[in-house]
Amino acid sequence: MNERDSKYAVWLVLWVTWNVFVICFYLEAGDLSKETDLILTFNISMHRSWWMENGPGCTVTSVTPAPDWAPEDHRYITVSGCFLEYQYIEVAHSSLQIFLA
Repeated sequence: MNERDSKYAVWLVLWVTWNVFVICFYLEAGDLSKETDLILTFNISMHRSWWMENGPGCTVTSVTPAPDWAPEDHRYITVSGCFLEYQYIEVAHSSLQIFLA
């Protein structure tokens, strides 16, 4: 195995490990909870899945005025009408990444 192959092997292991973690995170395996910001953002910012607002059939409605406790740099919204909940799309996406790896 040459150096390029060994670097790819290391990257592949890291990529598969990350995607397994994402699957466990969104399925809330063990003590993981998708409601905590600490795990994916190290509590630096608020985490929100892109699929939460942009999933198939989702309708996003801004809530105005935003509550006093809402961070200024984030929108305060409600999401409804999604055909599939965002966490299942995240799991499917990570599963596809593992399959392709």
